[in-house]
Amino acid sequence: MNSEDMQAAYIERLNMLLKTVDFTRLDRSCNSKGDAYAREILKQMHDLFTEVYQTDSLDYEYEFVDVPAVIRGRNTGHLCLGLVTLDLQSSGEHFGTWFFTPRGVIDQGFEKMRPEDELYLKAVYIPYDYWYTVYIQRDHHVDFDHVPEKVAAMLNACYPEQQEQKQDAGRSEQEMR
Repeated sequence: MNSEDMQAAYIERLNMLLKTVDFTRLDRSCNSKGDAYAREILKQMHDLFTEVYQTDSLDYEYEFVDVPAVIRGRNTGHLCLGLVTLDLQSSGEHFGTWFFTPRGVIDQGFEKMRPEDELYLKAVYIPYDYWYTVYIQRDHHVDFDHVPEKVAAMLNACYPEQQEQKQDAGRSEQEMR
């Protein structure tokens, strides 16, 4: 399957998932201590990605790719889940964003965006930072060294096997003492 086919397959499967999402609940979950629902949805988005692409580590062999992400408004600190479209042939250049909001999915790059959606994005998110769940080689656009703690916890929920390994390593270390 070529890159465009994989991107289309991922979006098709993601759309099936999004039909089941309560976007108001998702927004509350992203912005409260009780973020289990947001973590669950983000993990499902990530798992769908890895099922379609057969990996969660990408390199320049792909051109455009939509990846699951946590998005945070710089001025408000408001969080949401979404997709960021990246051009991997230009080292992960950001090409567009789909915000999952209480208003539903808003495509920032849509030419015919409703004025009220545009105002909403400007008030709540613009400007924004994003952190995605997959590993992308050579992407210098996202600062993964300074991820906010809550965002890191949400991203880490996509890798429960690594958390188990860390816990096991911690137990082994304690047992050695």
